[in-house]
Amino acid sequence: MISTNEIIVENTVSNESGGIDPWQLADAILERMDVKDSHTIDEMIHKRAVFSGTIIGSLLLFWWLVFIKFKSTTFNEPELITQLDYEIISAILPLLVFAGSVLNMMSRELGRPGPGTIAGFLLLISVYFIIEPLGMLIFSQTEAEMSTILWLCTKLAIIGSGVYVGSKMLMEAFLLSWVKRFLEMHEASITKENSNIEYLENNDSENPE
Repeated sequence: MISTNEIIVENTVSNESGGIDPWQLADAILERMDVKDSHTIDEMIHKRAVFSGTIIGSLLLFWWLVFIKFKSTTFNEPELITQLDYEIISAILPLLVFAGSVLNMMSRELGRPGPGTIAGFLLLISVYFIIEPLGMLIFSQTEAEMSTILWLCTKLAIIGSGVYVGSKMLMEAFLLSWVKRFLEMHEASITKENSNIEYLENNDSENPE
C-alpha cells in the first residue's frame, strides 16, 4: 500500500507491466543484506569496498608471484580443449569468475533467467579449468607428479574463489550505494518493524509511481 507519508514495499522485483520497480528492487536488496536503518548503509558500503579491494589486491600479488615471478609449478602440459598454457589460464580464470559473479547477482536481484544461465556456464568452465590438471592425471594424460598437480589446482582454486568472494563484495557495495542514492533522491529513510522494511518519506510531496 502506498500513501502520502508512508511507502511499504513488498519483496518482488517485477511490476505489472513487466518492468523493474526501483522501490521493490531497493527493498529486496535491503532485506537480503539485512540493513537495519539508514545509518548503517555507509558502514556496510565501506566494509564491503575495503574487503573486496583487499582480496583483489592480494590475489593480484599472489598471481604475479607464483605464476610470473617464481613460476613455482613445473606443470608444462597445455589445457586439453583450448591448448593454452596454464599461465594464460590463470589470467583468464579471474575474468570468467568475475563475469559469472556479476551476471549471477544480476539474475538474482532482477529476477531474470538469462544472466543466471550465462553465469552458470561461465562458473562451470571456471571450475573445469581448476580441476582439469587433476583429471589429466587420473586419465594418464600427463606424467607430472601428484604434488605438482595438487599445487597447480590449489593455486587456481585460490584465485577463482578469491575473485568470486571479492566480486560479490564489490557488487554488494555498488548495490548498497545505488540504494543509498535512490533513497536520498526521494528523501526517504529506512525502518524495520515486524521484519518488514518501510520507507518513510520526510516530506509530504507526492509519492513516486
